[in-house]
Amino acid sequence: MVNSVTTEERAISRNSGKFGTLYAAIVFLSLHWALVVYINSSFLDQYVSNTTIGTLYAVSAILTIAVFMSMSKILSRAGKHTVVLALSLLEVLVMLGMAFAESANAVILFFIIHQTIVPLIFFNMDIYMEELIGEKESNTGSKRGLLLAIISAGYAATALAAGYLLGDGEPQFTYVYIGSALLMLPFIIIMMTQFSSSKHKESQVNFSHKALSEFWKKKDLRNVFGAHFLLQVFFAWTVIYSPLYLATVIGLNWVQIGQILFFGLLAYVIFEYPIGIMADKWLGEKELMSLGFLIVAVSISWFLFIQEASIIPWMLVMFLSRVGASLIEVTTESYFFKHTKGNDIDMISFFRATRPISYIVGAGLGSLMLYFFDFNIMFLGLSALMIIGFFFAMALHDTK
Repeated sequence: MVNSVTTEERAISRNSGKFGTLYAAIVFLSLHWALVVYINSSFLDQYVSNTTIGTLYAVSAILTIAVFMSMSKILSRAGKHTVVLALSLLEVLVMLGMAFAESANAVILFFIIHQTIVPLIFFNMDIYMEELIGEKESNTGSKRGLLLAIISAGYAATALAAGYLLGDGEPQFTYVYIGSALLMLPFIIIMMTQFSSSKHKESQVNFSHKALSEFWKKKDLRNVFGAHFLLQVFFAWTVIYSPLYLATVIGLNWVQIGQILFFGLLAYVIFEYPIGIMADKWLGEKELMSLGFLIVAVSISWFLFIQEASIIPWMLVMFLSRVGASLIEVTTESYFFKHTKGNDIDMISFFRATRPISYIVGAGLGSLMLYFFDFNIMFLGLSALMIIGFFFAMALHDTK
């Protein structure tokens, strides 16, 4: 007797294949972003001052937030597939522009466009992901943990590759930006061929004061938003200022910096998937998130004490800080998306807005502290912010 295949089983089978395809697309998008994310500030340093660099990141973030506020209407009218392809093609042109730009004004323009639109593409990928997960939220942590681990492996590899492409002499930024543009092409091909037939009707809710008020009334979402925001401040701060600090103050070359970043980013590869499983099955997000903030706070404070141009202690600091960050990243993502669905576009918009907002805060505070203090004291301020994140995590109602 032949057993019939239920509609639910067929849907699960289709979704499994779609997950793999979506993972592949997001990996290429992440490789594109990761190849340049740690070198952008050093590239800008050739044209503007350190304090102006922070301002450019803040301006880009403000523009991103402005688009986020209208994202529901944009998606309702154009559809996420059209939006993703349009932004992706623009991003390829922008990367080529940065590769061959010869004036400060052109570099600044291309950088702001790049820094504005990539978070918007990632936001749309979140919507695709949530639609595939659907109502089955019990394995959200493991699914997102696996995705983050795969992405982190790409981040580690591209950080190392960027270091070697730049070289140990005069940095060759052109090669890196051309490589980043090329990495967008597989992403565009996958989205054009595999997701063009999506029949999902976009939610037509507005990113309004009422929606923000509803979001703020939910204490757990508010607290996980705060925790995730502080994690994004950590990312913004370290992306902008860590490479500058290692290159200009400590005196390391880009090959060494690439090796340090590669070793640090391995922590995400090793820990994020197991953390997602642990959050789903055993401990829940609260305890792991709290531990992560403590680890980050302690490890970042070590910037104050390490002054030697040796890669071993810097590898250790980077690795430990990323162990803590991996705990926070997986648990904040898992906790938030267990409380949302694919049509909660406004809620996801609020959550993803933490990235551009963090660049305003991180770049602003970093530039302010750099104006009054030395580079290493600035990182002590970042350590203090991570302590605040610990209290956000402790205020959550655990899922276990």
